[in-house]
Amino acid sequence: MITLRHITSYFTLISLVFGSITPTVSLAKEPSLPKVVAQPFGYLRVKVVDGRTFHPLNHAQVVLVETGERYRTDQRGLTPWIKAPVLRSARFSRLVDELHGQLSLIAYKTGYRDSIHLGVRMNEGERSKVTIWQYQIERLRDTRVEPILFQEPYHRLWLIKLADHFRTKTELGEGYERPD
Repeated sequence: MITLRHITSYFTLISLVFGSITPTVSLAKEPSLPKVVAQPFGYLRVKVVDGRTFHPLNHAQVVLVETGERYRTDQRGLTPWIKAPVLRSARFSRLVDELHGQLSLIAYKTGYRDSIHLGVRMNEGERSKVTIWQYQIERLRDTRVEPILFQEPYHRLWLIKLADHFRTKTELGEGYERPD
């Protein structure tokens, strides 16, 4: 009979033979989040508001996805200042350095749709503020209750650097080569 211990030992043996392999699926019984250690950090404050009235939402729960930590908003809809990691994407690190890190947040409140914010910008040693909008569930209108997704764009200067990285000398673009 193959057990979880056999599977874990198998992955350990493979990583010793072929080098470091990071499995994409957690083999633990409970899902676990990676630990964030020795990362640069900044400070983040989240405000949660009703998306229609813009009134602050008291007692909303905000989860910082990368660490799994949970924070509660006060009567002004604000979390305390959060010491948050500045995580830069490993996908592009060999091409172009990112100007900032990006985090993901999820806000929960009973009676409201979950709100997911991806790409929240964080700069090392800086204070960042973000507002999350949550929309009240309307029993007669909402036949499906799904999360709301907000995707923060990448910084425009980083996008220009990324496009410039692959541009040939004959391809004009937005950078310094932009035609007038």
